[in-house]
Amino acid sequence: MPSHTASASSLATLALLLFSSTTAAQLVGCDAVGCPVDEYRNAQCEVGNATLKAVGVANVSTSLDTQPLTWTLGLQELKTPNVNVSLDRNYYLGIPSSVQLNNTAGCAFFFEGVSANLTASKGDDENFTCSRALAESCVSDLISQAESNYNDIGKDSKGGADLCNKLRDSLVDQPPKSCNGLQGSWGAITAKSLTGAPAPQPVDQAKCHPTTGKDYNMFLVQSTRRENIGREYGELAPVVNAVTPVMTIFAKDSKADVKMTCLRIVESKANQTVDTPTQKGSASSLASPTVFLSALLAVTYLVAL
Repeated sequence: MPSHTASASSLATLALLLFSSTTAAQLVGCDAVGCPVDEYRNAQCEVGNATLKAVGVANVSTSLDTQPLTWTLGLQELKTPNVNVSLDRNYYLGIPSSVQLNNTAGCAFFFEGVSANLTASKGDDENFTCSRALAESCVSDLISQAESNYNDIGKDSKGGADLCNKLRDSLVDQPPKSCNGLQGSWGAITAKSLTGAPAPQPVDQAKCHPTTGKDYNMFLVQSTRRENIGREYGELAPVVNAVTPVMTIFAKDSKADVKMTCLRIVESKANQTVDTPTQKGSASSLASPTVFLSALLAVTYLVAL
């Protein structure tokens, strides 16, 4: 791999990117974005063709605009013909309507191969960072690696999916040494193009707007489905509670802006699910994902009666 000599200004820019990527970032859930709820106070956030039962939303500051982008992780339960459950983990990118991505390369990388093995303590979501799940040195070194790899790959790439796939391949089997415990690989990393012809299209959010930006367009970038999951805690918890690292890269004029976000479902701080129907309302009284997980587990008991 050819070496590059960084100027003082580029080093300063890189230092700023690393700092902003590892400092505190608010992570909020349905109670903060006002997901509609049913009469049992279960979230019913209809976005596009999905109905989300719980979400986790994080702001991502970039050089594209003074307003942040957002990543939203949404959990959807699918109907199944048996007692087992199927779940989708949907990832939505929120972009201010004023932001134009012309002449901009964009990629998102979902580190799903390690998400089930990552954990983060609950609470203090307003100061949630990737360092709660990965070592801070690992996050910084990974961002530095991606920025360096873009300098080598970007200038010779056709852009779009070709660029994103090449960047993914350059990361997947070479985790920084500071990312210990990965056993030599990140496992599966899904690469998605955010700009150009392969870019996703906006989803309908007339009934629910699970992002912190008021006039944001939302795009379903990635969806991971787990089918036929047993309702035992040991099978459900890794899907419901998983922490997924997401790397976002936007590049314009050969300058890459690399950010790392770790997403998980956020528990509601309010009430739990009720057995007696109540008046429909907002998610200020939404059941938490912990209660959602308990409800999934309870079906096994009910079927056994």
